[in-house]
Amino acid sequence: MHVGIDILKKNLAKFKFIFFLFIIFSPFFSNANNGSIDKNKLQLYFDSIVSIDSIIPENARTAKSLGTVRQGSGVIIDDQTILTIGYIVIEAKEITIGLRNGKKIPGRLSGYDHTSGFGIISPIIKTELKSLKLGNSSKIDLDQLLYILPSPFKGSGSIAKMVSRRPFAGWWEYYLDKPIYTLPTNQSWAGSPLINSNGEILGIGSLFIADAATPGIMSPGNMFVPINLLKPILKDLKKYGRRKSNIKPYIGLSSQENNGKIIVTRVSQDGPSYIAGIKVNDIIISVNGNLVKNLKNFYKTVWSTGNSGVSINIDVERNGKAINFKVKSVDRMDYFIKKNSY
Repeated sequence: MHVGIDILKKNLAKFKFIFFLFIIFSPFFSNANNGSIDKNKLQLYFDSIVSIDSIIPENARTAKSLGTVRQGSGVIIDDQTILTIGYIVIEAKEITIGLRNGKKIPGRLSGYDHTSGFGIISPIIKTELKSLKLGNSSKIDLDQLLYILPSPFKGSGSIAKMVSRRPFAGWWEYYLDKPIYTLPTNQSWAGSPLINSNGEILGIGSLFIADAATPGIMSPGNMFVPINLLKPILKDLKKYGRRKSNIKPYIGLSSQENNGKIIVTRVSQDGPSYIAGIKVNDIIISVNGNLVKNLKNFYKTVWSTGNSGVSINIDVERNGKAINFKVKSVDRMDYFIKKNSY
């Protein structure tokens, strides 16, 4: 009897979830012809999508957190530049670019920006590449059909819609003011471009998000880094491999919010906070005398102190005692282990 009730409860839960999805996604079907891409055009767009496979040294700063074997997709934005999400390629010692025709060519990391999360790579050997244009990520309508296009060697493309533009704060000293949240989810989001029916790039896939539509409400989707964040820094990334202005101070902490408290969950080895003496489970109370209670407030307060290199006073609570640390920030790019060509 109990088994039958349990099955009934599970089926009821499934029905509720399916009904929720039907309510959310019904506009996809009712407006299927609104802004849809012709099949031939879509095939042309796929010519500009590549697969990316990276090998990372075991002693790289990001090896433990992101692994030493990474993969995803990228999109060609000019004849020598492929745009992707940076965590796939940062600190890579070996990058393999896979073209749609099955040809594989060696690549190199040519630029990375932690503030946005973008990474760019270039083929080492001369190769003819077909590019897509950069669109305007500030002009996306809620009823507009969008397309998530991973490399066919990494996953399947899918139709999506934007459902939110709310802020995002990540535990790895990362904050975006207006990322693009989409539904339904695509499992091959990493580095995949989000494009419109004209084949213009609107964003690059970064994360799976459990509550894409509304915070706290189960609505599995993806988060994309808006392409407009790339435009002011693209020249710097291509020329110098990094941004040359508005370089945010990096202090080398991972943290999480818990009931109005910011708790340190990881201290980067030999990073600024590690050198200063901050430890895991310390509770961050204030930055330069300003109380902080959430990640957004914490990051913005740290970043308001100036560019990288500035010293920051951080007050923590440890075992019930208040301790002050002076943390000398750095440029995160200087913290990473880099290839000679970078």
